[in-house]
Amino acid sequence: MSAKKKNRDKWEAFRMKSPTPLNLKRLLAERGIPQVRLREGLTLVDGKQPSEATVTQMLLRDIWPAKTPKSFLKKQVGDFLREHEVSDEEIKTALQIDKNPGNLRIAPLSKKRKAARAPAPVDENIPQLPETEMLSQEAKRHFNLLQDPFLDDIQGPDDVYLSGEQRYIREAMYQAAKHAGFLAVVGESGAGKTVLRKDLVDRIQRAGESITVIQPRIIDKGRLTAGAICDAIINDVSDDKPRMTLEAKARQIEKLLSGSSRAGNSHVLMIEEAHDLTIKTLKYLKRFWELEDGFKRLLAIILVGQPELKMTLDVKRNWDAREVINRCEIAELQPLNGNLGDYLALKFKRIGKQLDELFHESAYNEIRARLTRESHGQVTTMMYPLVVNNVVRRAMNIAAEVGEPKINAEIIGEVIKGV
Repeated sequence: MSAKKKNRDKWEAFRMKSPTPLNLKRLLAERGIPQVRLREGLTLVDGKQPSEATVTQMLLRDIWPAKTPKSFLKKQVGDFLREHEVSDEEIKTALQIDKNPGNLRIAPLSKKRKAARAPAPVDENIPQLPETEMLSQEAKRHFNLLQDPFLDDIQGPDDVYLSGEQRYIREAMYQAAKHAGFLAVVGESGAGKTVLRKDLVDRIQRAGESITVIQPRIIDKGRLTAGAICDAIINDVSDDKPRMTLEAKARQIEKLLSGSSRAGNSHVLMIEEAHDLTIKTLKYLKRFWELEDGFKRLLAIILVGQPELKMTLDVKRNWDAREVINRCEIAELQPLNGNLGDYLALKFKRIGKQLDELFHESAYNEIRARLTRESHGQVTTMMYPLVVNNVVRRAMNIAAEVGEPKINAEIIGEVIKGV
């Protein structure tokens, strides 16, 4: 048998066994139920929720958590589906393999669901990116790895990848915290915003800076009010109990911050998921930022959010918030673009591997090509760290399954389809 035919047969065998989705995946799609809702409705025997990768493996490959009995999860899946008005007849077959996974019919949404979930427009030019999955044991053995290069990959400042642009934003965050600046850090999901936020907190601690980092803990930032921000400042700066009225809280904050400032301390209010902030709350932030003791500002503000935050901070869109928008500097995290090789080199260097041990040169060009698209004369890219991590993990898993010694362009094409 020729090498070319053997290679073709190998790929055909892989593609035949690769996806084995359950009917459950179809049920969720037809009823407009996000996969994350299923995840939130399941509990493992240790009392924890399964990871996104675990749920993905269940739905796409019929692979279940090893330490939790399948019957234990099956009951929970049945209860979850009943809560979403799925019939008992459909529940009986939900965990069977879908025999026609490509023939998916999306059922019309009810009025209630339409109100809660507006479907995004479909763009056929957008690459079909792989869902998050873990690096398989087979892939670790295949590439002689002891650990996943992207799992728990940041244990200290040396593990943080910084391009020239990211170094600028990192320094801008540090200077804003030290000198009472007002900064918004904007980036796509997976661009590295949370990493830079953690790096700032770690840097302040390592440098021994007398800067108190204030982080409101409310999960839904859309519900973050002036009163909740007041409570966060009071709780993080002192042991005092917040006063009852907003007026009393404001006086309490000014007294606390002034006293702390005179003792040589600085303070930074850092809000993640800031793209969910309301215009009303955004306006209040200016009042917090204007707190002063003589000529010295008492509070720095750093907002961290997705591109919607940049839209919120567009004075043309929100003219009534111009007094705060015009005072807020925006720093935007860019994709990896030309830094792909350097980024991956750092990740694999941590685990003692050189890139040429795992990648053909053609793989890098294929990743760049398939994660970049042009529409109406405008070039956009999705080459963000989280996306790259998912692509490389999936490529390593496929390479192990088909027996390829290195990741090449063909494997990348199998991982990122649609372009």
